[in-house]
Amino acid sequence: MKMTRNQSTLALMLLASVLVACGNDVPTEQAVQDASVSEEAESAVADQDAAKPAWPTAPLIDPNTASEAALSAIPGLTEESVHAILDGRPFATPSALHAAISGGLSVDVLRSIYQLMFVKVNLNTGANEDFRLVPSSLPARKLAHEFEEYRPYESIDDFVREMKKYVSDEEVAYLTRYVVVE
Repeated sequence: MKMTRNQSTLALMLLASVLVACGNDVPTEQAVQDASVSEEAESAVADQDAAKPAWPTAPLIDPNTASEAALSAIPGLTEESVHAILDGRPFATPSALHAAISGGLSVDVLRSIYQLMFVKVNLNTGANEDFRLVPSSLPARKLAHEFEEYRPYESIDDFVREMKKYVSDEEVAYLTRYVVVE
């Protein structure tokens, strides 16, 4: 649970009151030091959260055209996976890419890779299994259902309008990086 500075101060005051009520009328030096360190840590985490966008906006790397150097620079992508991409291209679907690189990589690592590199999915013809690979705050099954429910899409604007019903504007902008309307 993340607390604001005011909530932290209130919690410390409450702790001091409890200690006094229990007979410890002076907070120990260690307790004061721990409280100070805790506030500094919370402040540092808050600063990091404010600096890091919740949903990346940089263009996705296309595994079908990326150089070996670009692929090797993706965190979590092993040398073996890079060679699987280079040897398996072109990938028509995210599922084909997933089959080539998923062996030995955890779900969390794959999710972080897919936030940087992906094969875009046509909203009007994409398979449910491809939609489920798109990283989102929604459960994979629900995301795929919502993508499919509003077919046919005439433009990306149709997609944006419908997805705003389920996720934030920032996440909608993020999701548009993964899809095309053809």
